[in-house]
Amino acid sequence: DFKGCLLSSGLKRRSLFFSKQRRMTAKGTKKLLVLSVGYGQGHHSAAAALAEHYSAMGWVTSVADVCEMASPRGFRLTQLFYQFCVRKAPWLWGVTYSRTDTANWAALIHTPIVKPVVKCLSALLEREKPDLIICTYPLFAYMLDFLFENGSPKVPYAVVVTDALEISRPWMCTDAPLVLVPDEGSRQLVIERYALPAGRVVAAGFPVKAAFCPDGDRECAGESNLRVVYGAYRQNEGVVNDVCALLAEFPKMQLTVIAGVRAELMKRRFANQYENGRLNIIRETADMAGLLSKSHFYIGKAGAATMFECYSTCVPMLVNFILPGQEEGNLRLLLKDGAGAHVQSTAHLVYTIREMLEADARGWRRLCESITRSGRAGGAARIAEAIRNRFGI
Repeated sequence: DFKGCLLSSGLKRRSLFFSKQRRMTAKGTKKLLVLSVGYGQGHHSAAAALAEHYSAMGWVTSVADVCEMASPRGFRLTQLFYQFCVRKAPWLWGVTYSRTDTANWAALIHTPIVKPVVKCLSALLEREKPDLIICTYPLFAYMLDFLFENGSPKVPYAVVVTDALEISRPWMCTDAPLVLVPDEGSRQLVIERYALPAGRVVAAGFPVKAAFCPDGDRECAGESNLRVVYGAYRQNEGVVNDVCALLAEFPKMQLTVIAGVRAELMKRRFANQYENGRLNIIRETADMAGLLSKSHFYIGKAGAATMFECYSTCVPMLVNFILPGQEEGNLRLLLKDGAGAHVQSTAHLVYTIREMLEADARGWRRLCESITRSGRAGGAARIAEAIRNRFGI
């Protein structure tokens, strides 16, 4: 379960994901409920960042995965399917993504599989009585529309889209009064494609936790001090080839490999090599922010959460794995901003880093400057501002 292990937001997977700020609620204190789901990293990462930001503003915050709460076993099966697609059959995810894009998600809430989730959400709303709801997955917005139409007290709610440029139809076909997308290009695209009112869609960024910030003490990249974080999403042979080539080409590189469930396998594979401490293989990390802040490159999959964490820490991203569908849009945004590169083989990966380090790391410096100019950091604060402007809270 690599996707469950590599949680760049620092959230650990739980059998029941439900966290709440445990403190006394003073009279007048507002309550936020964030609805998330455990597919990939982006939804939970965005939810955690929003809860953190609102908590710092004095709100009482809750984050709930009502799919897992309502039906743990059934939800786990859907997770396993997603993880199988990521690890073994990305093409199958592409087919699934294409079909879900044209499905009627409003009708899904009446199916036997989803009905218990709607009931669970209804009970949660009754118990929590939030002043504001934020959805980081579109299915919950359809559930809210149904509940509000059928007698539940209406609550202001917004949808936070967790991918860029390639945004599927289900995100846009709810009655949500406010839809928040990561960038202006995404905003223009969805307004035109789905004929949405311009005022309903706001480009506010992707929410990232406050720990992800640039390290002012980080030295310029060079062969003598090169630090790299590698997310092992490729098949085993590809990961082994990448690691061997990187360490052979850059003798002083410090390489951290986040390998998920393959960590022990990778440790055995490299047991008799690189004993000088240059290679660190871990299953997961609760401190992705700390790793990135000390690194010069991140190599891995084009997931939105990790990509925007790289933006926030000013770390160029080298994408060597793309999940068909929404991640293609993430890669387009990264390349448009000049914040990274797409590497399509082991040889291309080594060549790209070598080129970035030439002429006193001119290429690496250019990427860092582009990241800074993009202004992608600070998404949580901009989302909160957009919500305040729309709802007055």
